[in-house]
Amino acid sequence: MKTTLHTVLCIAVRMGTVLMAVGIIEQAPTIFLYPSQGGSMQVGAMLTAGAGLLAAFALWLWPNLLTWWAISRSQNQILESPISADQLLRVALSIIGVWLFISGLSGCIARLIIILIVARRSAYGDSMLTVSDTEWYWLLEHLTTLLAGGGLALGSRGLVGLLHRIRGYPQFADAENDADTNIAKDG
Repeated sequence: MKTTLHTVLCIAVRMGTVLMAVGIIEQAPTIFLYPSQGGSMQVGAMLTAGAGLLAAFALWLWPNLLTWWAISRSQNQILESPISADQLLRVALSIIGVWLFISGLSGCIARLIIILIVARRSAYGDSMLTVSDTEWYWLLEHLTTLLAGGGLALGSRGLVGLLHRIRGYPQFADAENDADTNIAKDG
């Protein structure tokens, strides 16, 4: 497979902007769950969410805004690497694991902030507010996503080996053995 570093980074930026926009849209209903007096907090939260969506849209259209920092002079550098199917599967599983880990971490942080805001407001006399059971449920779900993502990222090699055994393939060859074999063939 042949590609350029610029193309790879543009794809990564666009994927990140999609995740950013989905995260903002996902958290938007919480703006209306906890109304403030006068609505000033809601207006500020809506403006912040709108600015985030505009930034995501701009980065989707022009990913070069971020990629030029990383590759100012080597834009046309060609990336070519002989990656085996096992190595590509390990990379894909690791990327999914890291994505789940980061998603779970950001969700945990968002839910903890909501829980802390509600707890603080109830401590200062707003007796109508209590932390709902759904907040704890969502926190638990995000924590589970965080742990599953970390396990997948760290255990991708074992998972690929397990898939080999389940499918009945010959002995699993890892990246180190492939690299040693290629060096022996060349030398």
